[in-house]
Amino acid sequence: MLLKCPKCGVKNYLDPYPFWNFKGKTKCAGCDTFYAVEIATGSPMRAPRPINGTPKDPDLLLPGFADTPDNKPVMGEGKTRPAPRARADVYGKPKPIVRNSRGRLVAGRPLTPADLVGSRARYVVEGKEPK
Repeated sequence: MLLKCPKCGVKNYLDPYPFWNFKGKTKCAGCDTFYAVEIATGSPMRAPRPINGTPKDPDLLLPGFADTPDNKPVMGEGKTRPAPRARADVYGKPKPIVRNSRGRLVAGRPLTPADLVGSRARYVVEGKEPK
């Protein structure tokens, strides 16, 4: 859903997942105006309306992304929410997996030559053709 602020013209993008069934407040990332929002199954039940609010309101949900009328992103603490993570403990590092659930070799970490015994990858690394 897109919430375009009539005061400052900033486009606030409300992510479908957290805003799918939502009744509460959101804030414009540009001018910090609070809006009452009611969304059911991804469709707005009524148009967002400006209200009074504080940044500490428990039912406040910030937009996922916002940009100005000239397409420059609006970012910062208290402006937009951070991007969601699939798992809280994963920050770009692979899990140390060697074999998948069927026992086949996977590359979850650097493999040693002993891991590649009998595999096509070992013949490629050694520069030999299998016999």
